[in-house]
Amino acid sequence: MERGDSSSRASRNPTRPVIPTRSHPAHLTEAQKASRALKTAQNKERSKALQDAIAQFVQDHGKKLHELALAHHVSDDHVKNLIGLQTHYKKTREPQLRNALVHAKSKEVNKGLAHGQKYTMAEVQKMVAEDPNMHNLTREEKKEFIKQLMDHRKLQTSGVQASNVAAARDVVSVMDGVSKELHALRDRTGIYATVLMVRGHVNDQIQSTWIATDNASEFWEDRMEVALDDVARQFEEWACIQKKNIFAREDLSSLQRQVATLILSGLRAFSLTTRMLCAHNVAGRATRKMDITMNYQNYDKSIVLVYGIKLDGWPVGLPFLAPSHMHTVVEVRVLRDALKTGACQWKKLTRRELEDFWEDIKKREEAGEVVGTVRKKRADAG
Repeated sequence: MERGDSSSRASRNPTRPVIPTRSHPAHLTEAQKASRALKTAQNKERSKALQDAIAQFVQDHGKKLHELALAHHVSDDHVKNLIGLQTHYKKTREPQLRNALVHAKSKEVNKGLAHGQKYTMAEVQKMVAEDPNMHNLTREEKKEFIKQLMDHRKLQTSGVQASNVAAARDVVSVMDGVSKELHALRDRTGIYATVLMVRGHVNDQIQSTWIATDNASEFWEDRMEVALDDVARQFEEWACIQKKNIFAREDLSSLQRQVATLILSGLRAFSLTTRMLCAHNVAGRATRKMDITMNYQNYDKSIVLVYGIKLDGWPVGLPFLAPSHMHTVVEVRVLRDALKTGACQWKKLTRRELEDFWEDIKKREEAGEVVGTVRKKRADAG
């Protein structure tokens, strides 16, 4: 049951940092309006000149593409796909000291200034260059400036939006990018994909939507016998009924289910792609079961030896137990995060690694250790 103010995402998540709202611009004087109108007219002229230049470039570019296609006996579309449908993925760069100093100076000089009155990036950079206090810094001072920039970036990427309008705009922007990336990936690789996005609270102004490449939406009607619109509607109803903020979504039971799903889905994915001949399998042939279940108590023999895979990277200091047997949020969250980041993941063993694993089990058993669980003897056994 919800308590208190639930009108916005920020109010429903009071313990989370909030992305600051932008200040509203001050009312312009007549002189400022005239100056802005003149600047707007100049910008339009420059924009038109740029558009004309781009149009000419596109025309010339099309001719070059056609000539290239003719020379190599392929279609124009084939050349366009090779040139235009490439996404360049870059790793996030570490914060640089120069950027950290500019960020700190910008916060200092622009604090309290109305929109349109703040200093430009070039002006702030010049201030940094001329400020003697930002030169010859100690290692600790440099670390502090970089930390401030990292905290700011973290707030912008994972902080909650202060209002429902800001949240709705954020969703529209991100989903537009997701759609473009997904369709470009479809063109490059031929994949089918469906993405569902729904609001998480009845007070949100977010418009629920879905993205489907090509005719992927027909899958839901042909195989699941439900229209994708109905799936989105039911998903939205389910999400709104939850009435959970970010903290509540990560309670113990929810985290336990997430971990169990991640481990089992990874195990089954390997079962579909791995055909390893296990020397210790009773039938003596490759295993390819479709209904695998995770066995924590007899993990070494029922999982590792039978399927030739192991869960590698289990967090140090965390006992190997089923998620349902872990009783603290901290433990389960550590394991969940490790599974999501790939620090803990299923690994296929080589034949040599599997043989070494089997030898290690035999040595442990010879030393008196009970490996796994021993099945109880049936009452009617002879």
